[in-house]
Amino acid sequence: MALANLAYSWGAKWGEDQLTRFSAGLDLQSKTIVDILKSRSLTSVYQPIVSLNSADIYGFEGLIRGPAGTSLHAPLHLFEAAKERDYLPEMEHLSRQIVLENYAATCKTRKLFLNSTPEMLLMSAPNKGETLAYLASLGLEPKQIIIEVTEQTRNMDYGQLREAVQLYRNIGFEIAMDDLGEGFSSLRLWSELKPDYVKIDKHFIRNIHLDQVKFEFVRSIQQIAQNSGAKVIAEGIEAFEELSIIKDLKIDFGQG
Repeated sequence: MALANLAYSWGAKWGEDQLTRFSAGLDLQSKTIVDILKSRSLTSVYQPIVSLNSADIYGFEGLIRGPAGTSLHAPLHLFEAAKERDYLPEMEHLSRQIVLENYAATCKTRKLFLNSTPEMLLMSAPNKGETLAYLASLGLEPKQIIIEVTEQTRNMDYGQLREAVQLYRNIGFEIAMDDLGEGFSSLRLWSELKPDYVKIDKHFIRNIHLDQVKFEFVRSIQQIAQNSGAKVIAEGIEAFEELSIIKDLKIDFGQG
């Protein structure tokens, strides 16, 4: 039983009594999820995004980890377990807060790429006043934050998602699209959202110097991005040969 009445505003916090009400009768895994939410026992890590022109750090993608030494430390397991037990919105919401709070305390002179599923965007359409007040309490402004949309579903209401994204843009956030080429309908999502940044999935970067199809895919994406005003981020660069190709294609940023 999820916290159906939770207000998903950016700064909302849950009291221990509010969460404890849902603990009775839950299985062990569900209780573990509730305990994580109650104790806020998540940690954030930040992966740099580097300008390939200047070699300077442009920003960071905020990532989350579950409790160390447990089966839920890996984010894939953490979010899968939360989803199976109807706690995914709560876990995503807490993750967003943890990433923002730690970013504000450590590296807020750079851009922050903040992950969000389409479902979370639809569920937590921002109230401008509340959102600005919460960010101000952390010493942040919307222009520092890029909402990174992660596509994870086949069935998507593009109209509603487009409206939700526009609400964030109206406040001052930029929009990125994650893992282009991996999802069910990535090009459709690009067309609908018109993101400011597009991330190319690491599959197409890995060994791009050895695969003509990957090379042509990435080159085509870069051309579309240039024509549409989007900046491209190549994910998963691990070899000099890959970096050389990416730089030759004049892609803006790398994340490896």
